[in-house]
Amino acid sequence: MNPKGLGRPDPGSFSGKEFFALSLLALLAVLVTGCPHNEYNVELKPTATGVERTLTFYRVDGNNSNGVPNYLAFPSNELAAITGVYPAGLVKAEGQQHVARGEFSGALPADVGGAGSFKTCTTSLGDAGFYLERFRGNDDLVGQTTRRFRAADQMTDLVIGWTKAEFGSERGYKKLRKFLNEDFRRDLKNAGLYFWVGQISALNDTNATEEFTARFSQYLLERGYLKLSDAPQLGSLFMDESGTDTMRNLVQRLVMEKMDVSPTGPAPQAFAVFKDSAALEKSWECYLAKTRLYRAQIKEWEQKKKVDAKLEAPKPINATDDLIADLLCGSGGEPDRLTVKLALGEAPSHTNGKWQDGQVIWDANLAADRPLPAICYASWSRPDRRFQEAHFGNVLLNDDELMRYCLWENGLDDTQAREWKTFLASLQRDQQLTKKLEAFRFAGEPAVSPTKENQNTPVTGRKLLMDALGKGPDSK
Repeated sequence: MNPKGLGRPDPGSFSGKEFFALSLLALLAVLVTGCPHNEYNVELKPTATGVERTLTFYRVDGNNSNGVPNYLAFPSNELAAITGVYPAGLVKAEGQQHVARGEFSGALPADVGGAGSFKTCTTSLGDAGFYLERFRGNDDLVGQTTRRFRAADQMTDLVIGWTKAEFGSERGYKKLRKFLNEDFRRDLKNAGLYFWVGQISALNDTNATEEFTARFSQYLLERGYLKLSDAPQLGSLFMDESGTDTMRNLVQRLVMEKMDVSPTGPAPQAFAVFKDSAALEKSWECYLAKTRLYRAQIKEWEQKKKVDAKLEAPKPINATDDLIADLLCGSGGEPDRLTVKLALGEAPSHTNGKWQDGQVIWDANLAADRPLPAICYASWSRPDRRFQEAHFGNVLLNDDELMRYCLWENGLDDTQAREWKTFLASLQRDQQLTKKLEAFRFAGEPAVSPTKENQNTPVTGRKLLMDALGKGPDSK
């Protein structure tokens, strides 16, 4: 069971009246539930030519009373997909778990779902490594934004349609409609984006949920959806049954304010819809039953019922469930969990993982409603101290400069690589290294005076070494 937080709401946990009220107020708070999930443990060990990858995976449903995982059968379609990206015979069952092993260079297998690469660059001066992998998720930010905005527009249109049916003949309705079509439409889109930002922030900040709540509360206060005097009642929204009455009262007040209806005088007859929560729910449900949205759902159900005779007909009150999911971009359920371990001799120069006991470790959930894909990256370098000290007198290139050098040398063609390696092997620590570096040219390379090199000169091995010697064009 997940704690309450910035996840995707289970549509079944909201009644129609509750979501209608939440839409008007854009108060998006949710509860994610579920237990069965997959566990993926990836172990990476660099080799001379690439990386050895070991994936241990299994499905569990919590633990028993002794703390032992309750193993479930791993989905056959997912098992087949993993087996298909490993060499034949290298995916085996070990007890209740499955283990896949293989050695890869360059592109990594999309076993867990995603894409990745592992590259090592070996040179005379040392070697460097780069690891980058995306696990699942949706990295189409434009598509996600479009999806949210489309859902917000549809919800706004539904709310406008309902208010027209209930209050369209009342004086002041034009002001309410203008507010809904302009301000509310924009604010509902902002609510979806705020929710998204809150989800992203929560990936790396345990206090993000509180900050998100504070930020969005301020947004609602500034735009008149809430007032400071509402604070005592807001706590009941998701705590007890009186929360529905609180939302109903807030919605009624908002509608009256936008229609310039006095809160002290007699309310128009149309406002009888707000007399209790049951009346509001019935009105909203009756309206949804007549919408094109619900008719389309009935038509789809009729087709599916030909295959599954026991399939229950959709209810009007649940007609907006898919819009809720689209607005919040979620799917619910217990997220699959991922652990990645990269074994290295030394801590990497750059990573978003944790360095612990000779390994870089990443932990992530792979929830379908994860706002961004899980990303693991690391880069590192290791100088060949013996070679550098023998030819330069000390270690000239290390860390990021060595990584840049390794990338440069690995980009040379075969002829240039042979020329450069022969040149490096000829250098001696007691020689005038700077002059030799200044004089070096590849076959066919035009002679350019080092004094004409500047910060815009492409990075070359010669330039990196000259800068390290303290006499290059960038030295101060």
